[in-house]
Amino acid sequence: MAPSTQAIRTTPYRRLVGLTWLVAATTASCVGGIGIDVSDTGGTQGSGGAQGTGGVTTTGSGGRATGSGGTMAGSGGTTGTGGTTTGTGGSATGTGGSTTATGGAVAGTGGAASGGRVGTGGSPAGTGGAAIGGRVGTGGAATGGRGGGGAGGRGGFVGSSTGGATSTGGSTGASALCVWPTAVGSPQPVTATINVSGTYDGGMKRFVGSGALGASGQVEGGDPLFEIANGGTLQNVIIGNPAADGVHCGGTCTLKNVWWEDVGEDAATSRGGSSIVMTIDGGGAKGAADKVFQHNGGGTMVIKNFCAQDFGKLYRSCGNCSSQSQRNVQFENVMIIPRAGALAGVNANYNDTATFKMITIKAAANSVPICDRYTGNSTGAEPTKSGSGPDGTVCKYAASDITWAP
Repeated sequence: MAPSTQAIRTTPYRRLVGLTWLVAATTASCVGGIGIDVSDTGGTQGSGGAQGTGGVTTTGSGGRATGSGGTMAGSGGTTGTGGTTTGTGGSATGTGGSTTATGGAVAGTGGAASGGRVGTGGSPAGTGGAAIGGRVGTGGAATGGRGGGGAGGRGGFVGSSTGGATSTGGSTGASALCVWPTAVGSPQPVTATINVSGTYDGGMKRFVGSGALGASGQVEGGDPLFEIANGGTLQNVIIGNPAADGVHCGGTCTLKNVWWEDVGEDAATSRGGSSIVMTIDGGGAKGAADKVFQHNGGGTMVIKNFCAQDFGKLYRSCGNCSSQSQRNVQFENVMIIPRAGALAGVNANYNDTATFKMITIKAAANSVPICDRYTGNSTGAEPTKSGSGPDGTVCKYAASDITWAP
């Protein structure tokens, strides 16, 4: 039987109504979808889709990362029910936004603190700084420079730098070089040579020769108070009177913050081979009737951040040793207080060299010889002097390297 007119007209109508409700529902669920912006907290609103994972997080608490929702979709995910809207937080900056995080772009612990590039340890001056008579502590710097412990405050202790980006050493201003330290405790008598292997720290005590080491004069071949093995370091020592033959180095060695109150035969002697380096860093010597430093072996002697006063010669390359070789000496940041003879005596015929930088002499200009040249020998005869002053080959310095301060 043919359908009635009412049935024919009702069925499409119902379908149309249903489609209308479906479109309406779909449209409602897609609000914020393609081409439609609906504001939500920090972004456009989705309807519960897949959960985003906090967005992209970078350094620090609330750094440059987005907070809730981040740059990715937050709650509501990348696809909300019925659409592609972003969820809560959307593309807006969340909590913290682009603010600087704790420890982010600002200086953290040991960052770029005022005073220089230091690591853990903070400011360039360590505990106690480099004050005269003080201690160079962790991360400390010697007075007048950026040192990893430097040469210590004049008369103080030598410290060590920990974690800092500062350089090792540094230079102490000339005015502070000749501030003599006060010994700690009672004098320590030395009746037999103290052999040093590794590092020996004297704690700024005064050591004096006694018994067989009780002499303090120009007796050649005497025994020293300290014998330093290859690679050894002697530091924070005051050598009193009697001083015997001071310190001997059998190879590469370092004397750091060592003071001679009254030099005996010599303050220190290098007896190592041709490739060794003997470094005297900090300290001072006075009262040397003849030489302060004697160079009998080969290699190089470095004298820096040092005070020398009342001496015959500051350095002498052996002029008549039975075994001769080229020797080199380097002076840097040295204070001289006369009575003073030549700062260096070297053997031109063995190609010795002497280099001078930052030398301050408390005397009238040109009143103290800087560098004397000799013709050495291996026979034991007294060497003859062949010249004096800079020549660019053996004695190396310019007028600007020497400061005269009467």
